[in-house]
Amino acid sequence: MVVVTASVLAALVVTLVLLPNPWAILAGLVVGGAIGGGTAGLLLVNGQRPAMLEAPEKSSEQLKLESRLDGVDRTVRARASDLPPAAQGQLRMMIVGLGEIVERWPELERLPEHREGVRRMVERHLPRTLEVFLALPDSEKPRYAAEFKEQVGVLAEAVAKTRDRVVAKDLQALRANRWLLEEALTDPEERLFRRHGL
Repeated sequence: MVVVTASVLAALVVTLVLLPNPWAILAGLVVGGAIGGGTAGLLLVNGQRPAMLEAPEKSSEQLKLESRLDGVDRTVRARASDLPPAAQGQLRMMIVGLGEIVERWPELERLPEHREGVRRMVERHLPRTLEVFLALPDSEKPRYAAEFKEQVGVLAEAVAKTRDRVVAKDLQALRANRWLLEEALTDPEERLFRRHGL
């Protein structure tokens, strides 16, 4: 109704302005049609905008995982001076990568084993690996820094591969990618310090 009213009003205004001219009626119709079309387009776009901007509601599991990742991120930032510099960047990349995977959580619904791998990585494996290293006395940290960096590198590679495939929606390749699942199911203490009897 608004579109029709705007078109008719625009046509009448142009016709009255150009009345002495015989082309006034035709010009009024053209301008009125153009204004009506533009108004219709704006109304259509404005009507669809809320639906386009509305993000799907996150599940409680997604929110929990995001909260856990935020906690790990805060720990990495707050304890940066206690971490090997090379590992800090990889830890932050892992946190970002896991965040992107969690953001696309519904896409992993058909792959429960990978959901479980991501869940364990976020809730236990990554925080525990970090906790084990940070709990070492400062005098011992340099001794275990190389092994910690190696462990973080393995985890970062697993997360990066999984993240790339999830983002690319390459579910078939994801099924073949056992990295994250294998890494998430292995106890961090066992792997990180198995050679040193800790």
